Amino acid sequence: MFCQRLLKRCWAVPLLINASVTGLATPAQASSATCDGTQLEISVREQDASPAVRFRFSLAVTGEARSEQAVMQQLNHRLGRLRRELQPLVKGRLTVSAPTSHPRVNGVEKRYVARAAVSADVTSANFNQFIQTVGAMPGVRQQGMQSMADEAAVRQLQQILMAKALLRGKAEAKATAEVIGSAQVRLISIQRGDSIQGPRPMLLKSSAEGFDPQEAPSPRTSVGLRLVYCLS
Repeated sequence: MFCQRLLKRCWAVPLLINASVTGLATPAQASSATCDGTQLEISVREQDASPAVRFRFSLAVTGEARSEQAVMQQLNHRLGRLRRELQPLVKGRLTVSAPTSHPRVNGVEKRYVARAAVSADVTSANFNQFIQTVGAMPGVRQQGMQSMADEAAVRQLQQILMAKALLRGKAEAKATAEVIGSAQVRLISIQRGDSIQGPRPMLLKSSAEGFDPQEAPSPRTSVGLRLVYCLS
């Protein structure tokens, strides 16, 4: 995907490279360049899927009792069991939010409800066992799952996508130069914006056949470039 814009006026444009996004070892030195012809602005975006190496589950742990003290005891008991049974299955540590509680009136009876949010990363080897374990726990409900990519693989993919975007931008600039009768094409400005888009969280249910982690949607990495060329 790309778009372009011809800028007839000529002015100094800084060469801008975002080192924090591109992952360069040292920040690039800014320089300026003038254009004695026609400026062409092109926006290019390349994207591709990254292999999923782990899966992030979001869980809700709830409790209900007649008093606030009783419901918090019940919630803490369920969180403790959750930690014990899931710890061998998760990669890293469980992330648990601060518990909250509030009263709820059901007819004439006043009861208290407590809740905590939990997130956990799971590899494909423990995928189905994790789902089955969570499904058997009272007061634990699955909120969703997202596929996660390896950070090193994402950085490598970003470099590949950036190279593709630069080639597409250069080819488009050359094609435009031929149309307007310009002989030289010179890149004078680069601005880069990347994004890692996880798939929409999905709900999974345990079954006799199990779920194949390879069927889960893959996260996508996107690299966008705003390129300014001088056609003269």
